[in-house]
Amino acid sequence: MIFNSLSFVCFFVAVLIIISSVDKTIHSIRLRNILLLVASYFLYGSFNATFLLILLYVTIVNYIAPIEISRNNESRKRILLVAVVLSLIPLFTYKYLDFFLKCVVGVSHYPSQLEWVGNLVLPMGISFFTLQALTYTIDVYRGKIDDRQNFIDVALFVSFFPTILSGPIEKARNLLPQIERPSGVSLKNITEGAMVFIYGLFKKVVIADRLSSYVDWAYGSYDYMYGGTLCLAAVFYSIQIYCDFSGYSDMALGVAKCLGFNITRNFSFPYFAVSVKEFWHRWHVSLTSWFTEYVYFSLGGNRVRLKARWVFNISMVFVLSGLWHGAAWNFLVWGGLHALYYLIEHFLGLQKKEFELPKVLRLPSGIVVFALVTLAWIFFRVSDMEQAAAIIGKMLTFKTFSVAIGSSAFSFTCNMALLLFFMVIEVLAYRKFLLDERKELFIHWKDVVLTVLLLLMVAMFGVQTDHFVYFQF
Repeated sequence: MIFNSLSFVCFFVAVLIIISSVDKTIHSIRLRNILLLVASYFLYGSFNATFLLILLYVTIVNYIAPIEISRNNESRKRILLVAVVLSLIPLFTYKYLDFFLKCVVGVSHYPSQLEWVGNLVLPMGISFFTLQALTYTIDVYRGKIDDRQNFIDVALFVSFFPTILSGPIEKARNLLPQIERPSGVSLKNITEGAMVFIYGLFKKVVIADRLSSYVDWAYGSYDYMYGGTLCLAAVFYSIQIYCDFSGYSDMALGVAKCLGFNITRNFSFPYFAVSVKEFWHRWHVSLTSWFTEYVYFSLGGNRVRLKARWVFNISMVFVLSGLWHGAAWNFLVWGGLHALYYLIEHFLGLQKKEFELPKVLRLPSGIVVFALVTLAWIFFRVSDMEQAAAIIGKMLTFKTFSVAIGSSAFSFTCNMALLLFFMVIEVLAYRKFLLDERKELFIHWKDVVLTVLLLLMVAMFGVQTDHFVYFQF
């Protein structure tokens, strides 16, 4: 039951009606949260009911640990360590054990006793809800939030259905207070939420899913493709993964808004960035924030004596970010490339506070950043390193740089027109002409017209798929 399915729309409308009725008649926050918790578990269990046990296990660990940390001042560091290890055991087992045994231990083939390792199915959203749960325990340990005795509230925080599958990764100090003191369902919230949801749906089913067919076609037969075709496929994939993931995040944002919750905006026009540092302030904001606060600062951040130690801290954040996305060498290469970009930019002095990029260089700089990010996405998309090297080699061969349009000239032309339409919307939104959340009256006639137009686009050009790229993480 994914966000771009009719079954989810029916499910959410039912939840919205029930929660709205509770808000207006019974006025019980406890009942409201119980119903939302049931809805969250029902949605997650609809993919695989057995995965609910893992979700419940992670929740219990991160419910008990903060209480024990508050009670036992002398043992609080030990309790934190135990809680982190216990929370990460399912994530490591399902996501990294196979990679660890094959690449670190050197197991070439599994004996009969370990065949189950290769057959493990990764629970959806485990990387997201595990990190989200840990924010509660770590923040209690750091004194940024008090422990909660109410298990329902903590369980809802960990399993909140708009965020459980692919984020955003909410911090406890942002979402828990909203769970305890909800703003409630209102017409304004529903209207704003619906508009954001529809824009996310457009990005997903009209842009991302249509571009994916060309990308799959080009990468699937890369041996027979010219460099120009593979360059276009790489650019399309950059846009595809942005529209796919940011589309999901917008839909999650819209669903939460309808229910009266304000969650993190996960993307802030990342392809308008003019530096790699700025790109990471705009791309997957919740994950970047998580690694910055809970990994980078824990390692010492930039408050270290040796420059080499700082380089290590930065590199570790990017490498772990790559590893978080998947247990494979291509993700490590992707993370390593971004670490290299970041460090080169730093040592060139482009990240100094006093450095200001001239306006005339902003567009060329933005193009360079987009090109570097697109190059790294190739390793993200293609799991085989030899295949990635072959694709890049062909892209750099200018003797055969023609571009193929794919299986259908009409489909290619249609995709290009839709892509141009999307880019215009992004520019206008970036310039605060459309969908400006800073306005006191967010619902403007321009946004209403845009929303109606987007719905028509979804109806006419939408492609139905049953997955999001980031569901595999």
